[in-house]
Amino acid sequence: MMIQENRLIEKTYYETLLTEDDNIHPIDELGQAYYEEQKNEVYDLSYIRYAQGEVYYHCKDFETAIFKWGNIENELEPWAKKNIGDAYYELGFLSSAEEVYTSIQTEHQVLQIEVALQLFSLYVKRNKRELAYEEIEKAIRLDPDYPNVTAIAKGFYEDQEDWEKAVQLAIQEAVRTEDLEWFSTVNRYVENGYIGRFNPEAFYSLLICVYRVDRRHFIKMTSLLWDHFRQRDDAYLEWVRTVNDIFLNIEVELYDAWHHISALYQNTYNELTEGAFSTKDLTNVMPNLLGNWLKVSTTKGALPVAAAILAWHDVFPSSISDNIVEEAEHLLSQVREESITLEETIQLFSQIEKWAENNHLEIGFKLKWLVHQIAHSNEKHIVVAGLDGSGKSTFIQSLIGEKLWNDTESNLLFIQHRDEKSITEISNSGERSLTDCLENSSNHHFLDIKLPSPILHRLGCRLIDTPGLHDDVLSAKEYFEFFALADGILFVLDATQLFSEREMNMLSEMQQFVDGIPIHFLITKMDEIDSGYDSEMIIKNIQEKVELLYPGATVFPYSSVKAVSMQQNDLISFIEKHFQTNKGKEDRNRSEQLLKTIRQVVSKLASQRVEMEKRLTKSIEKNRDIFDRLNGFKNRILDIERESIDASSQSYKQLILDMKATMKKEIPRLLHESSSIVSEDSDFKRLHLELNEKMNEKIQLYLQEEFLPTMKEHLNSWLDVVKEQLTDIQDDFHEMSRTFNALFEEDRLLLSCDFQVLEDWQRDISRMTSRSYIEKENFMLRLNPTQFLLKSAGKLLGALPQNKTLLANQYKKYLERESFSEVTTSVVNKFFLPFEMFERAIEQDLVSFFEKPQENVTNVIHETKEEVEKCEMSLYDMNEHVEAFEEPLTLINVKLRQYEWMKKEDRALSYS
Repeated sequence: MMIQENRLIEKTYYETLLTEDDNIHPIDELGQAYYEEQKNEVYDLSYIRYAQGEVYYHCKDFETAIFKWGNIENELEPWAKKNIGDAYYELGFLSSAEEVYTSIQTEHQVLQIEVALQLFSLYVKRNKRELAYEEIEKAIRLDPDYPNVTAIAKGFYEDQEDWEKAVQLAIQEAVRTEDLEWFSTVNRYVENGYIGRFNPEAFYSLLICVYRVDRRHFIKMTSLLWDHFRQRDDAYLEWVRTVNDIFLNIEVELYDAWHHISALYQNTYNELTEGAFSTKDLTNVMPNLLGNWLKVSTTKGALPVAAAILAWHDVFPSSISDNIVEEAEHLLSQVREESITLEETIQLFSQIEKWAENNHLEIGFKLKWLVHQIAHSNEKHIVVAGLDGSGKSTFIQSLIGEKLWNDTESNLLFIQHRDEKSITEISNSGERSLTDCLENSSNHHFLDIKLPSPILHRLGCRLIDTPGLHDDVLSAKEYFEFFALADGILFVLDATQLFSEREMNMLSEMQQFVDGIPIHFLITKMDEIDSGYDSEMIIKNIQEKVELLYPGATVFPYSSVKAVSMQQNDLISFIEKHFQTNKGKEDRNRSEQLLKTIRQVVSKLASQRVEMEKRLTKSIEKNRDIFDRLNGFKNRILDIERESIDASSQSYKQLILDMKATMKKEIPRLLHESSSIVSEDSDFKRLHLELNEKMNEKIQLYLQEEFLPTMKEHLNSWLDVVKEQLTDIQDDFHEMSRTFNALFEEDRLLLSCDFQVLEDWQRDISRMTSRSYIEKENFMLRLNPTQFLLKSAGKLLGALPQNKTLLANQYKKYLERESFSEVTTSVVNKFFLPFEMFERAIEQDLVSFFEKPQENVTNVIHETKEEVEKCEMSLYDMNEHVEAFEEPLTLINVKLRQYEWMKKEDRALSYS
């Protein structure tokens, strides 16, 4: 049957109807057979016609072949239709070929596949991409083992750059066939980045299959997938879960080379504990990760994983099974040589720096500078410490050959050899260069001093010179915390006051910070000891005391009188002997010292967080209280302003009313007195003009010499009262400023009123009262009846002597009895016009007097409100996103704990 199918596929069925006579052409032989078949009483020509069609097809007579195949009515009919489609395809009649192919109805699987493959080729040629996909996928569904089907599909997908389909096919065929070539194909797709957005779970069955077939391919494929998914934040944890499930379900044999997988687990552990993932997510994957990591690790490389398991168990008790913990304990106790590297410790410190920055916590630039200096320096760092007056500075200066500083300064000096001299000040604000002298440096900073020093160069060390330590232990701790990062400590003792109570207290306190760091002693002022004493015996006694206090410590006697060159070789030998170690041990020591500092930093930063919350809460409460007080004070200012305006305006208004009343009283009196001017000798024809002139002069003289001085005196008195009131207000404001600024702890409220107003008022009063000039009034030139009669009578009767007495009496009578109310009102109105204008400006002037305090208070209220809102938002963010602080801190503690387990000198654990 299989042979028959192959003949039908290859169109060689006709060969089964031919004889073995090669001299007869197949067409002739089949034609003769056709002729002979017709002679039979019952005949069937379909088989011969089908065979003839094949021969004509091979002879490229496609039209005749189509004709022959078109008359097939037996079981070969579906194949004949397929062949007709092939003939149309060869003729280039693709539409006709497609129509024929799609019309074929058959249950024969091979024919279905062949039709699908032909349609696939046709659709590719006609650029009908979706239909091509349908046909090749149909062929694969029918029989993926059919020759070349998957190869054709793979080539098609790759040509289309449809990597999703290509990867799916490769995974499917790799699992189905367990063929190494498909494994290699998957690896190539992963290497080239073609697996796109595939989820890790898609590779689970494949990896299980690869592990069963070929371990080498398994390690390679696992490594490639690991590298791919570690770059995808959205799938990294899922990959870890997947690979964990895989290793939980396979047997890891001891002889298998799992070193690379172990390294991948270690890298993943380090990455996952850097703070990018929540502890909730990690607690779901970390126990299995650690268990599998341990499974693929050898005893030689087990230190990191064993320490990681114990560290995770410390922070998350009961999360890891007891048997794994016990195995980790056992492995850790077996390791002797390995330890935490300096690079790993620096990475942890950098992780802490980033975490602190994200949470607005401050490590301090000085400490960060010191850590990186020590970590990245090949020089040995030796602290030179001693009490003030011990001779420490004299010793250091004799080494470097010059004096750079005052012994009483509180800076920490870092002195190292360089060809060029330079001084850099290190503060928590950053770095800045200084001149050759240290006069411009600030206290409590680091000074990085570089200068030519043959001795330091030969020793390959940097001296850390502490200020002279005083009796104040608390202030000394500020420097002791940095000692833990040094490679050794040289403590200077005064030979004239050896092991005084001060020195013993300081050494005892220092010991808490320098555990494990070599400490040796330098004895100064040996020259000042009484010559009657045996110096060697003194040194021996000192050495015995030192060894009792610090086992292993030694002493070196140093003379400040003897030339440095005479002691140089002995000093160099002393330092090289007691402070030099090999490079590997030195790095290990530094990493272990740095871990102590990191533990202190983490503790301080956690405390900072608590203090920050307290500070924010306190700031909110304080500023809310200030805000309420300021609003109350602002309302008080408004009340004071209104009261001041009302009081000043009313008192001024009353003054003007009183002065007006005085003027209204005095002007008629003065005008009445003008009757004395009238006599019988007066020229009655012009008397009214003369009277009018004299009256104006009299009023003007009164205003200038009597009224204005009195007016000025009253106004100045009024101004003095107002000034006193405003000064009291200003004093009150200053007192309130001091009160509020004390609450703010800075000068933010500056309630300075505008006293220019008083100067302007003084100038206006002086101007208004210095001289007054009003237009002349018509006292006697009005048109009222009495004046008219008097003027007319004067003109008519004034020339007759007998009438002058009568006229004089009439004028006097008029002047003495006339009220002059109208003209008086006119004079008053004219005179007081500028004073009334001044009155109208009082309110606006006083508003300007209070304007700056009002603005200042308003601005500070606004600033205080913003500070409250800012602090509330910060506190809300801290409480709302507490996991952003706590979870990275938890992981930092895990890693720190792991490194602390790794550095244990005695790993024969009594674990609890």
